[in-house]
Amino acid sequence: MSSTLYMSSPINALLEGFYRDDITIGTLKTKGDFGIGTLNNLDGEMIAMAGRFFRMDLDGNAHPVDDTVKTPFSTVCHFKTILTEEVTAHLTYPAFEEQLERTLPSDNTFYAIHMEGLFRSVKTRSVPWTENYRPLSDATEHQKVREFEDIEGHLVGFYTPSFLPSVNVPGYHFHFIDQAFTAGGHLLRCEPERLEIQLQPFFNMELSLPRTLDYLTASFTRDAKKDLEKAER
Repeated sequence: MSSTLYMSSPINALLEGFYRDDITIGTLKTKGDFGIGTLNNLDGEMIAMAGRFFRMDLDGNAHPVDDTVKTPFSTVCHFKTILTEEVTAHLTYPAFEEQLERTLPSDNTFYAIHMEGLFRSVKTRSVPWTENYRPLSDATEHQKVREFEDIEGHLVGFYTPSFLPSVNVPGYHFHFIDQAFTAGGHLLRCEPERLEIQLQPFFNMELSLPRTLDYLTASFTRDAKKDLEKAER
């Protein structure tokens, strides 16, 4: 089993509006059984757990994803719990963020993070199908928000060191899916009541660079960190 984190494309390609690539879900499954991402043309938020891949549509409803579907940006791994932490009382979202900060042994490497438990509230978003060349920060202006209350479910995501904003979303990036695998999306906020937090650190990563003409001829001049703050938070 690989101990390498796999990224199908750098986030800077998505920030430029390059929303199509040739990496399939079938290829992702050879790289990992756990992860998050999106699908070509931003057509849904993707989440993977225990080898099952789901797409959350614009309304936040979850659907199994066929192996032939393609992704312009995804991060996956073969998840194996190395560290655990428990939350046994209600946390506001700021307190939840502080809890995560205390849980990480170091800020300077990658982590895969799986959290399962009961949430007092969860706020997620999905973005609409989007044509190429529209900057991600513009596309997310038309996101659709969904809110859940008193719900059990999973947070799947990653922590990326702050010095890598052109490679992946710096800091924490989570997608949520409910316990029945019927609904979810990109996490905006949550308030957990109880959680089991599982961490896996990664000291190696594999990054595939797109071979599309758009990517190979692009001049990456955007401020990745600034654009991600607008698009992802």
